Amino acid sequence: MHNPHLPPPPRLPVGVLTGVVAWRLVVAACAFTGFFAAVAFMSDPWPALSQQASLLTGVVYLGLAAYPLFTGGRAHEPASPWLRGAVCVVLLLVAGTYQALMSGDVDDTYSLFEHVITPVVVLADWVLVGRGQARVRWWHPFSWLLFPLAYLVYFMMARPSLYGGFLDPDSSTFAGAVLSFMLAVLVAGYVLYAIGKVKAMSWQVAQVAPEVSR
Repeated sequence: MHNPHLPPPPRLPVGVLTGVVAWRLVVAACAFTGFFAAVAFMSDPWPALSQQASLLTGVVYLGLAAYPLFTGGRAHEPASPWLRGAVCVVLLLVAGTYQALMSGDVDDTYSLFEHVITPVVVLADWVLVGRGQARVRWWHPFSWLLFPLAYLVYFMMARPSLYGGFLDPDSSTFAGAVLSFMLAVLVAGYVLYAIGKVKAMSWQVAQVAPEVSR
C-alpha cells in the first residue's frame, strides 16, 4: 500500500504496460477459449475441474489485464503473487492428472486449450512476466491447497463418479489418492516458490552489477 506521506511511484513506461496487458489478455483468451469450447462440446461440463479452472483463470487474468487502470499505470499487477500462484498450481494439477491418469487426448479444441495451452501460458506468466513472484512467501504453497480442497468438497457433493476408479469416494484407495493429489499440488507450489526466489536473486544481482562496475 502506498504511503500517503510519500510521492506516488512513477508511471510505468507505456511499452511495458502495453506488453503486459496484451500478454495477459492472451492468457485470458486461451482460458476462455478452452472453457467455452468445452461448454459447446459437452452436455454437462460443470462438474469437471478442467472447466472450472479454465473459467477461474480467464476471470483472474482479465482482472490482471485491467489492473493498471486502477493504479493509474503505476503498477501492472498486485504486490502479492498469491492469486497467480494459486491459479498456476490448479492448472498444473489439471494438466498433470489428465496426462498421467486419464486418456491424455488433446485432439479436441477444448481439451488442447484446457490441458496444454492454458497451463503452459500461465506457467510462462509466472516464470517470465512481472516481479510479484519475488514476494512469494514460504507458506503460500500450503494456502494454494485451498482451491483443490474446495473443489474436492464440490466434487463429492456434485458427481462422485466423474473420474471413475482413480478418484472414487467409495473406494478404499480414495484417501490415499486425495493425499497424493494434495502432495503433488504442494510440490508444484514449492517449485513456483523456488522460481520466484531465483528470479528475486537474479534481479538483485542485476541491480548490484552496474554499481560494482563503476
